Amino acid sequence: MSALHRALWLRASVQGRAAAKVVAGLPAYQVALWPDGWELSAQGTVTVRDTHAMAEARRWYQLARRNRAGWVPGPALAMHGVDIPPTILDLARRTFASEQAASVAVQLVAGDWVSRRRAQLLRSAGVALAERKGAWTGSRHDPELDTGGVLALVTDLFGLCVSEGLIPRVCYDLKVRRDDGFGVCGYRVRVETLLEPYARARIGDLLAAALIPWNRAVGRDTGASLVISLEVGAPASGHHRP
Repeated sequence: MSALHRALWLRASVQGRAAAKVVAGLPAYQVALWPDGWELSAQGTVTVRDTHAMAEARRWYQLARRNRAGWVPGPALAMHGVDIPPTILDLARRTFASEQAASVAVQLVAGDWVSRRRAQLLRSAGVALAERKGAWTGSRHDPELDTGGVLALVTDLFGLCVSEGLIPRVCYDLKVRRDDGFGVCGYRVRVETLLEPYARARIGDLLAAALIPWNRAVGRDTGASLVISLEVGAPASGHHRP
């Protein structure tokens, strides 16, 4: 083994041990809800989110009840990476007084599964931590946002950017479309303007940054997806709102 290969191997080994140490020390509720299934408030309460994976697992259980009496969809859940027991799914949207209370709750309803889940995360600790890093929550994220609320939020942020001179004072059209893919609610915001492509790209970057405090990323399949996604493009016609 060359000196370079040995150095790279040692570095990977050290990083792997560090990642495994982090995963081994995770509270039980975080293991059960990994990577983005919880929200820890400033007051120390823990709210269980209804994530993409939970929504997909619930869909499989519903399919089993509807189509095959007595069929347990375990293999299908494992194949799709959403092997979550119904007792954990039932905790969705519940709030616990503390991290300790949340951990006790998940261990009471699915202790053996939580242990297996931790072992699974430990086998690829670095990948697990990278997955968590791809999911984030803005400090002002509101899980109760609706289409009208998102439109009002984007309109206000747009007005602030215009008043600060960050984006040109020209005509824009704002549209919001709700996206309920796999049971996890998201919103697609489209801004239409006749500005040049480079100017549209700059507006998109500014608005995306302005949305960060209210936005969040959720784990979907093998990547992360924003709850409020943004697109800036040219209008389909020359008519848009001033």
